[in-house]
Amino acid sequence: MTRPDDVELRDGLAAELAALTVDVRSLTRDRIPVFTSARQREFCGYAARRLIELGVGGEAVQASAAALQAELSAGEEWVWRNRHLSLALVIVVVAAGLAVVVLGALSGNIPVVVAAGVLGSAGLAALVFARRKQRWQIDAERVTPVIWRHGI
Repeated sequence: MTRPDDVELRDGLAAELAALTVDVRSLTRDRIPVFTSARQREFCGYAARRLIELGVGGEAVQASAAALQAELSAGEEWVWRNRHLSLALVIVVVAAGLAVVVLGALSGNIPVVVAAGVLGSAGLAALVFARRKQRWQIDAERVTPVIWRHGI
């Protein structure tokens, strides 16, 4: 910046950066900005951090940046998709794996015990990867049918 002391210029740039945080996000039919991609979250996180670090743009821009950071932080929480169904599936996979391990052990068949342990563990891992997501990903899937304009 060639004029670092120009407050008006700094506030104008801050306002443009704040406006970009809305433009890069997807918009619902009701014109509500939502996160639907990791790139959107990365850009908005960077922009919010910069606005807060620089302390420019006035109170409205600073409040907007703080709210954006809070929204980003809330979206990082890991949650189960349909918690009750996920718990039931975990119980079924673990119970089936343990049952085969016990039956294999009672019959003295070591390869069955090993295979059941490996397959049960793989099934449990696959279930966790499929059913556990960050909150923003679940929200993005939920609002996909009402997206009016996709962001970056």
